[in-house]
Amino acid sequence: MRLTRFLLFFFLLTVLAGCAPDKPLGRFYRNLNARFNGYFLAREKMEEVEAKLEAATVNDYNTILDILPPLDTTVLRSLAPDLDEVIKRASFPIARHPKSRWIDDCYVLIGKARYYQGEDAEALKTFRFVQTTSPDRHARHEAMIWMMRTYLRQKDYDQVFSISEQFKKERMNEDNGRELLVTRAHLARIQNNLPLAVENLERAIQYTEKRDRQSRLRFILGQLYQATNQDAKAYEQFAYILKKSPPYELGFYSNLNLAQVTELKSDTDKAKVEDFLYKLTRDDKNKEYLDKIYFDLAKLELREKDYPEALKLLRKSTAASTSNRVQKAYSYQLAGQIYYENLQQYRLAQAYYDSTLQLLPPTTLGYEDLADRRTVLTAFTQQLEIIRTEDSLQALAQLPAADRSQRVAAQIQREREMEAAALAAAAAPKPGEARQTATLPIGGAPAQGSTWYFDNPVVLASARNDFLRTWGDRPLQDNWRRQAALSGGTGLMAGVPTSTAVDSTALAAASAQKAATYLAAIPVTPEQRKISDTRIEEALFTLGNIYQQRLREPEKASQTFQQLLQRFPSSTHASEVYYSLYVMATAAQQTEQAAGYAKTLKERFPTSKYSRLIDQPDFLRTYSAENQAAHALYDSAYVLYEKEKYPEALTVLASLSEKHPQNDIPDQIAFLLALVTGRTQSPAAFKAAMETFAGQYPESPLVPKARDFIALHQRYESGELTKAPEISAPVAPKVEEPTYKAERSLPHSFVVVHTGDSLALRQLMASYQTYNQRFHPKKQLVLENVAFNDSTHLLVIRALPDFLAAQQYAKLQSARSSPLANLKGPKFATFVITDANLALLRKLGDIAQYVAFFDKNYK
Repeated sequence: MRLTRFLLFFFLLTVLAGCAPDKPLGRFYRNLNARFNGYFLAREKMEEVEAKLEAATVNDYNTILDILPPLDTTVLRSLAPDLDEVIKRASFPIARHPKSRWIDDCYVLIGKARYYQGEDAEALKTFRFVQTTSPDRHARHEAMIWMMRTYLRQKDYDQVFSISEQFKKERMNEDNGRELLVTRAHLARIQNNLPLAVENLERAIQYTEKRDRQSRLRFILGQLYQATNQDAKAYEQFAYILKKSPPYELGFYSNLNLAQVTELKSDTDKAKVEDFLYKLTRDDKNKEYLDKIYFDLAKLELREKDYPEALKLLRKSTAASTSNRVQKAYSYQLAGQIYYENLQQYRLAQAYYDSTLQLLPPTTLGYEDLADRRTVLTAFTQQLEIIRTEDSLQALAQLPAADRSQRVAAQIQREREMEAAALAAAAAPKPGEARQTATLPIGGAPAQGSTWYFDNPVVLASARNDFLRTWGDRPLQDNWRRQAALSGGTGLMAGVPTSTAVDSTALAAASAQKAATYLAAIPVTPEQRKISDTRIEEALFTLGNIYQQRLREPEKASQTFQQLLQRFPSSTHASEVYYSLYVMATAAQQTEQAAGYAKTLKERFPTSKYSRLIDQPDFLRTYSAENQAAHALYDSAYVLYEKEKYPEALTVLASLSEKHPQNDIPDQIAFLLALVTGRTQSPAAFKAAMETFAGQYPESPLVPKARDFIALHQRYESGELTKAPEISAPVAPKVEEPTYKAERSLPHSFVVVHTGDSLALRQLMASYQTYNQRFHPKKQLVLENVAFNDSTHLLVIRALPDFLAAQQYAKLQSARSSPLANLKGPKFATFVITDANLALLRKLGDIAQYVAFFDKNYK
């Protein structure tokens, strides 16, 4: 017994001695305790949190799903206690067993918890600590991947790309490799680099073992294939998903997408797909997805170019969208797209795009493009409305006064009836039986069977415009408040109302006031008719430009411009309109018509720049170069004048007028000639020269100076002054030309040299505004349009902190996400420059000279 106790006591001493921190048994105990009493419990809790986040994710299956779904802040707030528990459990090994090999993994879990809590600064600090101190490369890799995701949320894509590049020489385990590929695919998707996103997802799926996650990644990959016109590969992905018993929603949408990418070789194939989709509508489990099924059926008809049937199915889709506002928005969008791209019914398209943007979340990809299209169509409908209104008013002006009053009274009565009908429709049965018959109109009029007024965007838009035109943008308030305001009452009384007579009087007064307003708008006087004609003229010109430049409808643009010339032959826009007609006729290979427009333009406007453009397509560029040379000669003449070398100055000015007759400074040349006259001839000749100058160039900014000289000579001639006035020029040019300086540490700007039309430049600026907000939000870049010469503008993006930052930004413009990647038509060049050098460049006007300086001193 004593021996047994001794042996047991000896064994315990040995165990305790072996548990010392620096002993193997001690390290084993420390790692075991850290792993299962801290890291394991924290990891399990983190997996619970991530499972709840995944379950709460709401997917928009009409767009390519987010590879890394956005986090719902409301859900994260509810998970705050669980995340605190993760941090608490992961902190235990750090405090108790700081030398355990599980410490780095615990820090990563803490960083992830901080990330989910929205504490990006603390999360980055934690991940960076692991990256710089951990001896375990797998922990370092995981920390770096989560750093990438944190920077992705902050939209600091430069940092994301920089960290991604660091993995090129690293060996990774499968889990980290998969997460890196998924993160890279997400970045590529944000930057709209779909081929790169496909490449990364294809590789990531190979290392994804969890069935549901693999199905989701395959679904996204199928969507990407579909977006890049690889329907056969997309079909394979959706079919594979259905074989693996995916979650019901994912399986349902896989079935829908499978139908979309099925090759329709014959009517039989189409019938099979339609039968399949209609079968889905009869399944009670799909009741909440009816709007999406009808939407996909409409897309199937659109593939067959059956536009009326597609619109009919879209009516069913919007009728079935009782709660899914986003799906209804997509149905409106597709209807607008059909009216815009296929039927060219722009008024209806504008109404549908307007309804789309009211329902679609502003964060949706492509929202800016839809808003831009809506803006164009709104401007289009506004011009049509101006023309229609002014034509109607001018027609009324031709009637006798009594007939005008009668027409106005009838119009007011119609407006009252329309308002009453709208109120009755609003009071009709609400959602339920009425919404089941909701329809979208075809051709502008409500379809038969439509009883739900507020599901008809065209009628709503028309009614709203009529209301605003009649009543103005008044605040919403109940009817009793309007009655009280009209009657002047201050309280409410129960019982039968007794203010009918007061209300009738007030309404009659309001009608009389409206009638007076309408009658005053009718252009009965010559001055009013002239104003009305000007409105029509400007509206026709704007409408023609919208047809030509934005809607790409040359035939309608030509018809509109011809109508403008017929109604207003002396229009201020006539020369530009003739040139536009010439350009469109040339593009359509209508040789005779183009020659006719060119002949008329040259005969009516021989000195117009548009006439010069016909014979000299590069006239604007040549004209700019000619002006630069003329300015240089003028400066030389001025220097000679200042040095009192008057004959030489006259020689240079004569050479200037002979070599560059089309320069843009004829007034300055004439004024300098008059100054030379004052120095070389009599005061009377000087006065005569100044009077001639003021008569030839009445709008020149130098005229006030000329008049001052004339007034002084008149005082001299009258004897008020005993000495002839001193002759001096208003401005002295600088003789010494400054030079460019290479200052790498100063802020630089990125510059795009744009030689296209102003519309293309505005579109490019809007694209860069969106691009900078999406990919470089922290830089707070500012866009500026700088006029360089008649045909060239500089799009300046400032201010990048130094040359290196500007150079890095410039390199990113070669990526597919850059607005320059899809820029077609206008010629452009790019460079980076300081503010001082930009100011000098604008003065010298020679881009090639600056580029040569840049190549020599910066590269």
